[in-house]
Amino acid sequence: MKQIEFAFIFLSLVSLVYANNIDIPILIGSEDIFRASPAEPNISKTNDKKKEKIPVMWGGNTLTQEERLINGFQMKVFILGGGAYITHKNVKLNAREIEVIGEDALIGNLKGQVVVEDKENGATLVASKGVYDKLLGTVTLENHPVLIHKKDGKTVRISCHSIVRYLEEARTVLSGKVVVTSLDFQVFGEDAVYFEKEDRIDLENEPFLFSENRFLQGKILSYYVKEGSITLEGDAAIYQVSYEKGNENLEESRKNSHEDKNKESVEKEKIRILSTFSGDRLVHKNKASESFTSMKGNAFLHREDSEFKAEEIESTRNNKLIQARKNVTYLDKKNAYRMQGGYLEYDKEKGYSFLSESPRIFFLDKKTLEEKGNLASVFIERFDEKKEAVARGNVNIETQTAKATGEFATYFEEEDKLVLEGNPTLVRDGTKVSAGRIILFPSEDKAVLTDGLKVLNDDKKN
Repeated sequence: MKQIEFAFIFLSLVSLVYANNIDIPILIGSEDIFRASPAEPNISKTNDKKKEKIPVMWGGNTLTQEERLINGFQMKVFILGGGAYITHKNVKLNAREIEVIGEDALIGNLKGQVVVEDKENGATLVASKGVYDKLLGTVTLENHPVLIHKKDGKTVRISCHSIVRYLEEARTVLSGKVVVTSLDFQVFGEDAVYFEKEDRIDLENEPFLFSENRFLQGKILSYYVKEGSITLEGDAAIYQVSYEKGNENLEESRKNSHEDKNKESVEKEKIRILSTFSGDRLVHKNKASESFTSMKGNAFLHREDSEFKAEEIESTRNNKLIQARKNVTYLDKKNAYRMQGGYLEYDKEKGYSFLSESPRIFFLDKKTLEEKGNLASVFIERFDEKKEAVARGNVNIETQTAKATGEFATYFEEEDKLVLEGNPTLVRDGTKVSAGRIILFPSEDKAVLTDGLKVLNDDKKN
């Protein structure tokens, strides 16, 4: 009797279903008997169950529901309007209208006034249209979108041709012509990746950076937003314009000035200097109280009046302390000398330089810059204000026709005069002499001996 009742109930249910044309849903068990075909799109079932569990909410002021055939599948489409939104975990996607594909919001087509808000990472993206993919965890924005990043009181604005943002990774891939703008500079390049959790933007394809009186370029540029730091990899170069006080023709300019105001303006007049700084890798960091700049690998600083080379040149204390290491060479064209050694330290505030590790000074012809003599010692100091260089310890001097030794020597740059002291000796034409002081003029190949001349030997053959 029970079997007859069960059969009757089953037939009644079947008749009801066919009479009302209701689609019976496919039930998928725990063993996933009905597996999705590989040809099905992303909006079909997926094996990534972790991404399926992503909490998504969506809504709006108006809702329209319809059925559509999408990639061969009959799907429910919900059209949201008037303050439409989708939330992907802590990220909120806003638009004037959103088409939600599937009840689980597997795909969302965002149309008009698109705004993606990631408050946790301080990022806001703005575009005219976009596509949200729940399974991939991405939102793709087209038609020149803009990313605005605000964190720790700093704002960075990035515009490009298109954006793919990975919502859970807080990573943004920017394609096409990329422009990064901050309060201090602008960066221009093509294709970039923004790692927001690391506060780093990477730009490839030889981007270039503009700031006040400065232009930077390299093969790869990384900008650290929070620190305001920059790294340039591969053929890094800085082109900088600075203004320095000029002393030449100052008196003549004063004579031509007829008013006190004109005289004052002439005294304050500065000369425009163009400097280029190149190398393999540049690192620039902005800290709370000072900045740090380092050029590593074939570092080369060029100005019209000087050249500076080393394996590494490092600037600290807001460019007030400069340190150079390995194969250091400094050429002063104006005063016609070249310094070289293994380590150089320059304190700009004190106007003091220290050169060590086999230091040498080469004395040059002022017109041709050809070598006229050289000096070697244990270490060399230079004083900007006096325009003097002091060599200490085992000093050896060579000119075109003579050699001299002593304990220390002072080089007066403006006079091209070298004063050797501390048991100095001079050898010329086989004759060795000593004196209290020996004064040499390297460019003229002339020597003056004072304070007790003594001939130590005379090997000259008659």
